[in-house]
Amino acid sequence: QGHRWARDINGATTAQVLRDCLRLWLLLRSVVLQPSQPDHFVWKWSSNGSYSASATYKAFFNGASQLAGAKELWAVRAPPRVKLFFWYVLHRRLWTSERRARHGLQNSDVCALCDQAPETCRHLILGCVFSRAVWVALLHPIHLLVLAPDSEADIAEWWLQQRRRLDGASRTLIDSLLLLIAWSLWKERNNRTFGRPTSSVHSVVQAVIREGQDWVLGGFTPVGEIAQVWSQDSA
Repeated sequence: QGHRWARDINGATTAQVLRDCLRLWLLLRSVVLQPSQPDHFVWKWSSNGSYSASATYKAFFNGASQLAGAKELWAVRAPPRVKLFFWYVLHRRLWTSERRARHGLQNSDVCALCDQAPETCRHLILGCVFSRAVWVALLHPIHLLVLAPDSEADIAEWWLQQRRRLDGASRTLIDSLLLLIAWSLWKERNNRTFGRPTSSVHSVVQAVIREGQDWVLGGFTPVGEIAQVWSQDSA
């Protein structure tokens, strides 16, 4: 009553503090206390006014923009380290040659796989001629050649567009397949970047098949059927 709350203000009277106090005073001018009514708290971040941990967590992201493909990524059946790797892909935060050159860490930004264009995330996984050859070699035996990348598109947009062309069961397959191929291409890129022996398209395809078999043994079953088809085709 009588704005007695202002007497309890303490601490540094900075411009920010004074502005907050003035704003609070303007808000309280229209408040009329009812002595017969008990006090109660209202949590504005939930629809019913009641506090909940989930509503508080969602409030942290109020006004934030959503990363395309993030929701789908965390549902993919793949090893955690591969999902973390692809999280960096979606954020375009891999230390590709293009990014390293942009930060002055190396002189050339050329792709380590094709030596024809700047090595960005989208080029490395979808646009590089070497990468496309790997995609075609792996998609052809399972009759999904229509999904092979044909341009250097945004990775998240391309992935989500391809998913919409498939049914639910096939989406689970293409999700794991994308991460498996992208992960294998990144490892081959690193081999070449750090002076290790380079591999041909056929050798990378075989490495993808072996990696897929290891995923199946680890419990990541969506690639099980195609891994079997790949093994028969390569035999």
